[in-house]
Amino acid sequence: MNVSGYLLLQVAQELPTLVVLIVGAVLARRLPEPGRRLLSAGTAVLLVFTVLTALWLIALPWLAAENVTGLVTLSTILSVINALVAPVGIGLLIAAALAAHRNAPASGAAVPHAPAAWGAPPPHAQWPPAETHWSPTGSQAPPTDSQAPPTDSR
Repeated sequence: MNVSGYLLLQVAQELPTLVVLIVGAVLARRLPEPGRRLLSAGTAVLLVFTVLTALWLIALPWLAAENVTGLVTLSTILSVINALVAPVGIGLLIAAALAAHRNAPASGAAVPHAPAAWGAPPPHAQWPPAETHWSPTGSQAPPTDSQAPPTDSR
């Protein structure tokens, strides 16, 4: 494989992860405070991890071609760092999900700052009688044959 093909392959492998992490960082702004900080920290750690991994994989062939001394030691050190950093980033993402879940309203509870249309109807709300028909123009009229639902006349 030539050099440009190798570079393209490395970028193609890391690009989906980078896109997901960037979108996650942007969406983190919508979470309440404890979850926002944890999600931002987790995506930042994983972004740094992904970029450093991509840079290492891109530089590795050139370092090997130059017979850099200590390449095996450097590779081992970076592998250990990556083995520690990835679980930390994933752990922060899990903590963000749990923090957001803990702060979520209980099932059936009114959502704070939600439009009134999302909440329960007010106690004084009345429903129209079942025989009332509302026309598309908004006027109330009794159903006629032309407004009646179609029936199967087979």
